[in-house]
Amino acid sequence: MVLKDKHSLTINYVQLFLFVVIIYLTQHKLFILSFALLLAMIIYMTIAGIHNRVFLWVMAAYTFGYIFLLYGDRLIEEFTLGRSSIIIINRTLLLFPLLFMVYVIRKFKKNCFLYGLRPNWMASITFPFIWSGFHTVTVRTFLIIAIGINLASFIPFISFAKINFGDPNFFLFIILFSVLNGTLEEILWRGIVLTRLVDLAGEKAAVIFSGLGFGLSHLAFGYSWWLCLLYALGGIFYAGITIRSGSILPAIIWHMVFNILMILSGIITYIG
Repeated sequence: MVLKDKHSLTINYVQLFLFVVIIYLTQHKLFILSFALLLAMIIYMTIAGIHNRVFLWVMAAYTFGYIFLLYGDRLIEEFTLGRSSIIIINRTLLLFPLLFMVYVIRKFKKNCFLYGLRPNWMASITFPFIWSGFHTVTVRTFLIIAIGINLASFIPFISFAKINFGDPNFFLFIILFSVLNGTLEEILWRGIVLTRLVDLAGEKAAVIFSGLGFGLSHLAFGYSWWLCLLYALGGIFYAGITIRSGSILPAIIWHMVFNILMILSGIITYIG
């Protein structure tokens, strides 16, 4: 019985490692290798008599969805649209991996989302390790402090950014991009992916690995490894506040504000 439990735990952590590898490979468009690794793992688990293979199939669904996202992105590049409009449409393409994953999860009759839109604002969260550290505050206070730190960090960049605040389309771009990107990425990463990882390996491992996956998912945008590591750190705290509050809403709010600051600072470029 002990050996069986150890084997099961090992398989779970192999799947966690494979998850990070698959995210990395998809960002570099190495889809054949991604599917080969997933298929090999599914075959092994089938032979070993391990029936809980839903996470692997969800990762396969993510990979299929990401392929559709890339084809969709290539298609909209052919349209005679402004660059900002293309960026907005591109963000809606996140629906492809999201819906593919939801379909697979429902076929396995599993829960898609553990975390809804009704947060416990008075739940506690501890800095810096979420469950432990030197200072404990409520989720509401943590979110306010986090947004304040983000704002203070971006002020120097915003002050030097050349933004035409007289352009009404600029404000429309800020609203559409921040709402779409913030909501869809949080539903995908802190809704679906985090739920599956919690089911696979528990909350603490899920927070770390979902953060790593989120950080790696930004490699496709041309960001450096250092910047992706910062995104991974942000993803860990997004996941932490989601689990502690029992809702993705605080992470959505935080993510939206972060996107607004990135646009105002010029890191995400607006071209009218």
